[in-house]
Amino acid sequence: MKQPKNPRGVEAQTDDLLAMTVRLGFIAGLVCSLLTAGSVATATLAQQGAVTADLDAFEKVDLDTLDKKYRDFYDSVEVILTPDEEKVFERLGSDFQRDEFMERFWRVRDPSPGTSRNEYKEEYEERLEYVEFHFGRGEPGPGRKSERGRMYLLLGEPMNIKSLPYEQQTYPIEIWWYHANPKLGIPPFFYLAFFKRHGAGKFRLYSPMVDGPMALLNPAGKENVRQIQSNETRYMAQMEGEIGAAIDVLTYIDVELAQVALSLIPGDYGAQMGYGSMRSQMMIGSIEMIPEKIMPTAAWAYPILTGIVEADVRFESLPVKAQAVALLDPSGLPFIHYALLTEGSRLNLSNYEDSWYVTFQVAGTVIDDQNRIITSVKGVDGSSIKTLQADLDEEQARDMRSGPLLHLDRLPVVAGSYDFELALENNVSREYGRASFSIDVPAPWPEVLRSSRPLLLWAIADNQQYDPYSAHYPFQVGQYNFIPSLEPVFKPSQGLLIFQQVYMPRGHEDRIQATYRLSDDSGALIDRTEYIKPVDADHNGTINHIARIGLEDVPEGEYELFVDLEGDNRSGTTQTVTVALDADESAHLHMNAGPPPTDPWVAFDRAQQLRTLAQIDDAIEVLQPALERVDDEKIRELQIGLLMEAERYQDLEALLMPLQREHPNETEILMALAAVNSRMGNNRQAIRWYERVRLATRPEESIEVLNPLASAYFGDGNNEKAREMLEKSLTVNPDQPEIQRLLDQALGKGGNSSR
Repeated sequence: MKQPKNPRGVEAQTDDLLAMTVRLGFIAGLVCSLLTAGSVATATLAQQGAVTADLDAFEKVDLDTLDKKYRDFYDSVEVILTPDEEKVFERLGSDFQRDEFMERFWRVRDPSPGTSRNEYKEEYEERLEYVEFHFGRGEPGPGRKSERGRMYLLLGEPMNIKSLPYEQQTYPIEIWWYHANPKLGIPPFFYLAFFKRHGAGKFRLYSPMVDGPMALLNPAGKENVRQIQSNETRYMAQMEGEIGAAIDVLTYIDVELAQVALSLIPGDYGAQMGYGSMRSQMMIGSIEMIPEKIMPTAAWAYPILTGIVEADVRFESLPVKAQAVALLDPSGLPFIHYALLTEGSRLNLSNYEDSWYVTFQVAGTVIDDQNRIITSVKGVDGSSIKTLQADLDEEQARDMRSGPLLHLDRLPVVAGSYDFELALENNVSREYGRASFSIDVPAPWPEVLRSSRPLLLWAIADNQQYDPYSAHYPFQVGQYNFIPSLEPVFKPSQGLLIFQQVYMPRGHEDRIQATYRLSDDSGALIDRTEYIKPVDADHNGTINHIARIGLEDVPEGEYELFVDLEGDNRSGTTQTVTVALDADESAHLHMNAGPPPTDPWVAFDRAQQLRTLAQIDDAIEVLQPALERVDDEKIRELQIGLLMEAERYQDLEALLMPLQREHPNETEILMALAAVNSRMGNNRQAIRWYERVRLATRPEESIEVLNPLASAYFGDGNNEKAREMLEKSLTVNPDQPEIQRLLDQALGKGGNSSR
């Protein structure tokens, strides 16, 4: 394939790069059409306006009269259906509307719109299958209706489950340990406990404040409590009264069980003081409200009810070739580099006042083996769809109709093994094409010799003026810039360029044998061996190896190229290449110049990924230099969340106090200080900060402030103020059954509850 065309408006840095283009028989002239920030836009369903409908004007339908598929849908998603969405579904009058609702219900929850997968739907269906199989047996009713099933559907698989089914002094108990996404409004680490009240029936969700430790004990355990209180026997007597005796009994059975009996939240000050945890009860309420956190509005559903809805039909008919590879930068940080090739005539080509432009959308997600989205192709607003535009002149527009377009980009990513889903779409015709890859992302100095997948290249540039602190291009590794070959058709005069990274383990001293073999049915035409020297490795143990294979004596035809590194982690790879005299197809090349690996926002992205992988301490370490370089609210907010999750409260307070003095009325900082003091048991200080938030946000009230403020008042012994805050919270949002239960059963309507 010939070099890409030369669109106008190229940055000077690209010209410097092109001057150093080296390729056997390749004529310099490689030019990149860089996409400027002003030409980028994003599109997502979440950006729809807040459309409302007068629900009272629509008659409710008896769901029992619906066809089975609609009843099954409702039953399966009832746990994650928000109250507003439920009201809409109950009023849909036709099967057409219900079909549209079912389809859009999943689409608006898709974390990676535009790709072939809906990770949210896949994950939920896996949870539902597990719940029905494991919790639908041995108890009456389907598994999704059980309390264990409901929590599993909302939270997913626990990190650990401890089962205590046959203890002599307790009823059957299960303890679940979770690491959760704090964006859901719940603690990052917590327990859930389930027990069979009175030893029979269904497993019930345990509340330390409403049920209390005595509810976990069977008659033998309660008798033991009575003996401890009467000094007939004693285990360790950490606390006084009935609760103290019950905790003694539970500690003798299982230390973790004793902790959970007092609080579901590790390190909860209330548990240390020996009284039930209001924070635990509020956390249960927050878990119940996860569906509203994920989908805070039903605006997407109202047009279906009112009949004002546009069809959104997409066609997987766009021809797309794709390539993706993970490579280490000289900084030691890995990036996924990807390329998409399609027919330019199939994209949206338009003109206005003699100016031509092409637009298209790219979407992509990186997913681990637990179906977690680690990172994604991001638009300017952080969404996982990127809308791109390239300006052309008339000649380039004509060429675009008859030739391909190649788009290159890259993603910072942390080491690991992932699936990478990519899609390219004509955002007008709604045609799209997609590709998927399994990618191993390397890290410096592996335990054993490793290598990247070999890349066939159209071109390579050696930039001797490389600056690690300037903008970087896709398929750039230090001083080298590549153009990958997605259509491996080469002229004999061009030859083959093959790039591969080698990752050395520490102490490796033997040279590495690389084999390159070009063959057809008659046998090998080229059989070459090269040796890679360990001394060529950089300070991260990485070697960038480039092989050049001449094709001058190779006849036209189709061949198999075999590449193998001796002793590495992968088997030899084979790919088809074609040698042809008329390999003269040209392509328009589009790429984004992105921030260098040293940029604070690259660190921010990597820290978010590590947080998703529950590597909190590593995330803090990665983000700290960025926080020192840039005073940005988003970076600061992430570090606050990470320190909170790591329970490094003193470090967090040291970070927050100077910020609070600089921004005395910034509610995010005040809220963080309140939460820190609450976690450390400084309830009066927590009350002070929460009340400062209320003062700064008057006259508005929010349950995010009122509920933890009630917990702080309760911890400080002021039950009357705690009740007052909870009553205000229910006024703001009456749909909080756990808060109502807490108010009615634990605190009561008068007098202080005993500890």
